[in-house]
Amino acid sequence: MTLSNSRQQFLAYESQTPDDIHYGRKGGIFVSNCICATFIIFAIVIAVIVGVIVHFVTYFKVAQKTVDFWDETEPFGQSSGPSPDLRLPTDVVPSFYRLKLKTDLDNSTFSGDVFITIRANRGVRDIILHAKNLSINSNAKLTEQIYEKVETLRSTKVKRDVADANVTETSQNVTTDVTPMSVNDTNVTTTDSTVVSTDSNVTQATTTTQTVSKPVDTEITHSAVRSIRILSIMKGTGDRIILVLESPLKTNIDYILQLSFEGVISNSLTGFYKSTYTNSQGEVRNLGVTQFEPTSARSAFPCFDEPAFKAKFEISIAHPQTITALSNMKTVAQEPIPEMPGWQWTHFDRSVSMSTYLVAYVLSDFKSLETSYTSKDNVTIPIKVWTRPELISKANYAINITPKLLSYYEDVFGLPYELDKMDLIAIPDFSSGAMENWGLVTFRETTLLFDETQNVPRDKQNVAIDIAHELAHQWFGNLVTMRWWTDLWLNEGFATYIEYVGVDKIEPGWDMFESFSRDKMDLLRSDALKNTSPVSRKVVDASEISQKFDEISYTKGANLIRMLNHTISEEMFHKGLVIYLNDWKYSNAEETDLWQSMSKATQSDPSLRDLSVVDFMNTWTKQAGYPVVNVNRNYKTGSVEIEQRLFTTAKDPYQKMIDQLWHIPISYTAVDAPVSQWSTKPQSWLKGRFTIVDIPINSTQALYVNVGAIGYYRVNYDQTNWQLLSEALKSGQVKSPITKSQLIDDAFNLAKVGQLNYSYALGLTTCVINGESSKMVWDQLLNNMAFLRHNLRWTSGYLYFQDYMKIILAEQLKQVNYGLDKPKDDNDAFLIENLVMWECYVESPRCLSWAKEQFDNWTKQEDFNNNPIPSYLRSLVYNTALRQGGRKEFEFLWNVFLNSTDPTVKSLIINNLPSSREGAIITTLLEKSLSEIPKQYAVAAWTVEPPVGTRLAQDFLIKNFDQVYAKFTDMDAFMFPAVVSGAFGFITTEEELSRLKSFALKNKEKLKPMSQTLQKLVDTATFRIDWIQKNAAPINQWFKDYVTGKLPSPSSSTLPTLDAVPDVSTNSTSDVTTTVPDTTAIPTAADNTTSV
Repeated sequence: MTLSNSRQQFLAYESQTPDDIHYGRKGGIFVSNCICATFIIFAIVIAVIVGVIVHFVTYFKVAQKTVDFWDETEPFGQSSGPSPDLRLPTDVVPSFYRLKLKTDLDNSTFSGDVFITIRANRGVRDIILHAKNLSINSNAKLTEQIYEKVETLRSTKVKRDVADANVTETSQNVTTDVTPMSVNDTNVTTTDSTVVSTDSNVTQATTTTQTVSKPVDTEITHSAVRSIRILSIMKGTGDRIILVLESPLKTNIDYILQLSFEGVISNSLTGFYKSTYTNSQGEVRNLGVTQFEPTSARSAFPCFDEPAFKAKFEISIAHPQTITALSNMKTVAQEPIPEMPGWQWTHFDRSVSMSTYLVAYVLSDFKSLETSYTSKDNVTIPIKVWTRPELISKANYAINITPKLLSYYEDVFGLPYELDKMDLIAIPDFSSGAMENWGLVTFRETTLLFDETQNVPRDKQNVAIDIAHELAHQWFGNLVTMRWWTDLWLNEGFATYIEYVGVDKIEPGWDMFESFSRDKMDLLRSDALKNTSPVSRKVVDASEISQKFDEISYTKGANLIRMLNHTISEEMFHKGLVIYLNDWKYSNAEETDLWQSMSKATQSDPSLRDLSVVDFMNTWTKQAGYPVVNVNRNYKTGSVEIEQRLFTTAKDPYQKMIDQLWHIPISYTAVDAPVSQWSTKPQSWLKGRFTIVDIPINSTQALYVNVGAIGYYRVNYDQTNWQLLSEALKSGQVKSPITKSQLIDDAFNLAKVGQLNYSYALGLTTCVINGESSKMVWDQLLNNMAFLRHNLRWTSGYLYFQDYMKIILAEQLKQVNYGLDKPKDDNDAFLIENLVMWECYVESPRCLSWAKEQFDNWTKQEDFNNNPIPSYLRSLVYNTALRQGGRKEFEFLWNVFLNSTDPTVKSLIINNLPSSREGAIITTLLEKSLSEIPKQYAVAAWTVEPPVGTRLAQDFLIKNFDQVYAKFTDMDAFMFPAVVSGAFGFITTEEELSRLKSFALKNKEKLKPMSQTLQKLVDTATFRIDWIQKNAAPINQWFKDYVTGKLPSPSSSTLPTLDAVPDVSTNSTSDVTTTVPDTTAIPTAADNTTSV
């Protein structure tokens, strides 16, 4: 309801007039006019005095606050309601774009004509679409298309016509469709063209002929047109342009809207922008690149720039003949422009129906490697990997794995790849890791190119992951697209899930599902913050769109999809996926559509008939956060009480989150059962607050819940079961790296929030003291110890922490010979890098001396390209040299960064330069981020280390806010949040927290587009400050006692008490359900062989 100025909205209805009011002396008190006036004056004086008092009391209360009105009861910058200009009206929809562009890279300009075939579903007098930073010519035309089909005997293929190289000429002829296009038209056909002249109100179209290798019967469509007068073109809010028409549009009639426009090729990293590189001869080369997701197509050409407005595109680009033009589709013709010597038109085939954010074109002097594969419908698909000529040898790995992934994905999705070519291109200046443009996938150079002789295995893995992710989008995201950004997670979550599946297929030695589980465990930390958000979060303001591209959409979405897979089985999941893609291809869907497709699939499985996939998944996608499952065993009866509660790091979580309930699939096993018998398939369900199940294991066996960490929740056990699990872990009885990591990670995070005694979690880390070869186990253990490292490093007990870390690292470092021997495989290289880095972190004399020697040997080389440091250890050597060194080390690496033409070298150096502890160096680096450092690398300068680096970064950001804000927001929507996170990401004091809040409130309007990032920073800092106050002293004492021999040995089975053991007897019995599983409670191996 909108506010009104009418009194009658606030007062009783005034139905009487003055003439209707009569007075009579029927009692009461009457006073004289003088006394009445005195009362009124007195009342006014009292009111003024009260107003003054209230004003000053309020003023002093507000002034006493260190932070001005920071509201802890709701998220920072939360939108009060939907933005009125967020969405375009759906009265007019496009079906086809004929886009013709002339690009001038030297002068950074472009101009063009776009002819949009549209239809109206009601008689509106305006057309509203998007255009941003474009000059729209006033010669816009709108014509109504009248079709008449005439059969003919033969037709020959025509050379594609371009009437005039000047793409902005108003009387230019237009190549149009021969039949009306509908939004849902899924057939891609080649048809005869009709050239329509729009110089008069009604004209008879001329026809052209075509030549083909074999004559075919066909028909020609004659079309007549009627011009609709456009009264005005106005600029609206929300990047809109509004065309007001003289007469209303007719429904279900095709119209062609012609707009001529001009624009500037930007220096940002979005829209149609310019990228540069320096070749081996020192020459600077320009290229034109597009990055349209999420809302930047409108800055390149006028369009209906929302995912649901799918259409077909036919693109022609005029450009110098010295460069190559690429787009989503194959090149079908090229022809010189007579009046522009040295220029040509490149014409691309008509696309399939797709969203505007997937349109792409690149102009460059790049070279390519080429291969092909045969799709499942027996079509040969050419594949090219493009890069600047000097880096073409680095494209071999990408060209090798791309056909393997495409072929495999056709089996996974049950549908062939829909286009007739695939290009992958490495862009020198690129913001994100990659972009899934249909048929023309763009990458950062470091995420597409790999050198077997110089790069490290981690680089190779990153290339494989990024390629696998973007190729998965060709089906999930491109073929079927989310209807609105609310369901972005459908695109990104599914592509993230499939990337692990795909990479595991082509590189099975990497154990990608261990990495998947590790990434989930890392996410569980941030998803426990007070203001975490649901996967399916409504987008009600334009500023919220870019914030959807976060770890919740990607990693949590992927893990929820994986949990569904294991719940309903791989067979049913694949069946549901095929149903979904076939039902919604070339269209737009919402998450409920996916769940309904899965429901159709599960109807054929009797064991799943009672499962509502929609209800099950809605509890996970529409609710924020996740639960902890408390497991309390009765060792006499064998019954187990299972309870769910919100797991959160907040001291005062929102009540609505506390009240949440999830449908939780519960899997379990005896931890000493053979791993081949473990199953991730649920044996029980927890839908209420708690339930009771009977599990047939004896009292001496440890119960393990959430097998394989598939469920998106943590598990806490009663004290006895924790003791049994600890004994199994330390004795080597637990073989699975995922299970070891899961137990360690759950214990540490339960301890963080006071649900488990910290000494127990710390005690689990001794399981590696005699050596541990699993990369994943070390990753999770060290990730949790990193939290302690950052928060204890300025306490007196930090020295004991360092000593303890040296103790648990020692044996495994010996086994890998401190990284001095060549790793036996990629996983070994990953492990060595992490272990040796930590050895240097805790300032081991051996590591510091070795790293200095390695770095000094490099600096003595005449050519910095002759780097003697083993490639897999370079990052940690650079990092250590910078932290332990000073100006000399910084200037050497800075010089290499400036002069190297290898993007991998540049990336490795810029990511380590902020490790310096020298204040002057850090400030210099921050200054360079605004000037000398190239666009895509600049944000890395802000990844400084606390506390010296972060404090300097905060000072620099606050002092130079306008300049820093302008620099990074002009690049794209994702850069500036990373800058703020770098400066305020490691707050440990109330003073710093107040500083962050003041900074956010002072710049609230500009910071709204990153409100969720700011709120998470505040939540994290609040938790960290409270954690340090409560835990620093006892944890330091534990390390001191262990190092000085006052704690029991690692083999001891004595455990500390559990702080919080769930007592289900205190809960209402109305929520209790008793579940008795099948007698085959410990599942067979067959249950677990197909799910990933």
